[in-house]
Amino acid sequence: MSYEISHSIISIWLQAFMRWNNFKKLIVNILTAGKDNSVLTNQLTLEDAIAKIDWLFGCDHILNKVNHNINVSSYYTQSEWGYKTFHSEQDAVHMALNFNGVFDPNDYYVQPKIVATQISNLGAKDVLELGCGKGFNSYFLAQQYPEVHFTGVDLTPLHIEIASQKAATLSNLNFKQGNFNQLEFLDDSFDILFAVECLCHAPQAKIPLAEIFRVLRPDGQLVVFDGFRNLKLEQYSKSLQIATNLTEISMAVENGFGEIQDWTDTAKSIGFHIQTIENISFAIQPTLSKLQNLSLKLFCLSWKAKLLVYLLPKYLTINAIAGLLMPFTFNPESGSLGYYKLILKCPKATIAS
Repeated sequence: MSYEISHSIISIWLQAFMRWNNFKKLIVNILTAGKDNSVLTNQLTLEDAIAKIDWLFGCDHILNKVNHNINVSSYYTQSEWGYKTFHSEQDAVHMALNFNGVFDPNDYYVQPKIVATQISNLGAKDVLELGCGKGFNSYFLAQQYPEVHFTGVDLTPLHIEIASQKAATLSNLNFKQGNFNQLEFLDDSFDILFAVECLCHAPQAKIPLAEIFRVLRPDGQLVVFDGFRNLKLEQYSKSLQIATNLTEISMAVENGFGEIQDWTDTAKSIGFHIQTIENISFAIQPTLSKLQNLSLKLFCLSWKAKLLVYLLPKYLTINAIAGLLMPFTFNPESGSLGYYKLILKCPKATIAS
């Protein structure tokens, strides 16, 4: 009897699994088929984009309800299939930096290559990545520097599971689940710490920055790639303020991107020295154009779009909001948000023996 019950449960699970996979294939076919939307994207205004979002999701619903119940780990868990299918088959979960203005998936490696330069310059031996995702960056670096030990920390169990499978082949790389607001490492444990598009999720910048300062060794470095508000949000038009809030919520940035001046002031108050601060928003524009084109395909599906939003996980579908809006909010000339590269030094005083 128990065998029959077990066999029945397995059969039901397999059927559900096959139906979900067939449904995912259908979604891929729907979103990748049809004409290119590049002409439509060129004609799209910010007001048009907000109107499309209001029709499909309801702007008030997103701004007033979703904003009070954001779970970062759930966001990445529900979005994993979308990232893998439409963003990067190699498990990158960050923006490609296409400095030549043409999208190239090889440019997902630009951020870790910049970190690699700092590793070489500093002669680092121990490196920590916060918000390591599925291990894309640290796995690449661990292969390049077999004499350096790399550790990756991420809040999402699914990410750590995927990343740990990669790390199994490398003795100088390990991943663990953790929270950058409370790092489980001793003081002065790392020469370099880097964070790619994750510190934006911190409710208060001061908490993770203080933890980072604590675990860095004297003269250690923090390398950050992330989104920030360029100025106070009130200085922008009402439409851009709404678009900014919608972008932030749909990317699970619950408290909004930090304003860049406030963030650097906080870092300085903790003891960091700012060595480099550079707005490189222009380099993510090819990625944003690609994502906007994909998002438009969803918004142009009429009633089928409503059905997909109803059937698919919440966090997976609201990615389309950010996809539609980021070319406006991260516009290098007129956007409220910027994509920044920062390098900070941890000038702790060493204690003489």
